[in-house]
Amino acid sequence: MKRKIFFQIIFVSITLVIFSGCQLAGLDLQKDFEYDASLRDSKIDMNAMEFMESRADLFSSMIEAVNYAGLTEEYKQPRRTFLFLTNRALSDETYFPTPPAVMGSYFACNKVLNPAYNPADATKGPQFLTPDSWNVYPVQQVKDFLLYHILKEEVTYRNAKAFLTFYESVAYKNAGDTTKVNIYLINDRNAALRINGFTGSRKTDLAPRTGGIDCTNGVIHVLDDFIIPPTKLVIGLN
Repeated sequence: MKRKIFFQIIFVSITLVIFSGCQLAGLDLQKDFEYDASLRDSKIDMNAMEFMESRADLFSSMIEAVNYAGLTEEYKQPRRTFLFLTNRALSDETYFPTPPAVMGSYFACNKVLNPAYNPADATKGPQFLTPDSWNVYPVQQVKDFLLYHILKEEVTYRNAKAFLTFYESVAYKNAGDTTKVNIYLINDRNAALRINGFTGSRKTDLAPRTGGIDCTNGVIHVLDDFIIPPTKLVIGLN
């Protein structure tokens, strides 16, 4: 019995020495703590138009389009979702993503007729040219295009659904077959946002370059590709 007590005392003593050594070496045992789950702070003290103008390095082409279409006030309206388009999405002639059918930027996809074209004279250039300015397009075309990239409600990482959901844009009804935008969350641990992931979209499962920027009048998702509306057939309308 005395022998058993002796070994217990020895064991306790060794344990205390090891524990004390860990403290002295700066290896204190981990303490309990409360986990405070929170989202990254993405708030900015600017409305959507002010933010766009503050990042002309990314949005100079979009700023030009907004001014040309006379839509600056639209980017100051409250409780909207704004899909911002970078220069790569709009005017970059060198951007040709995979698959090739996607065709690249808006300018690259919407070439204009070369007024000097002459099939008998190659020096006059190709039949169609990639524009370098929005003023080659009708104002209404640019207006319809931009308004399709603004939603009537705020769609954020907090309230987006994990299945294909269509939201109304502020585009005029005569702008196309439909004016709806599809937004949903990928149903996995990352909960990544996807836009216009319907069959036949020009780029399926488009992910924002930067998503969830909380401006003073809504939320901004920044895209490196523009989107086009689905047909009524895609969203099940007659």
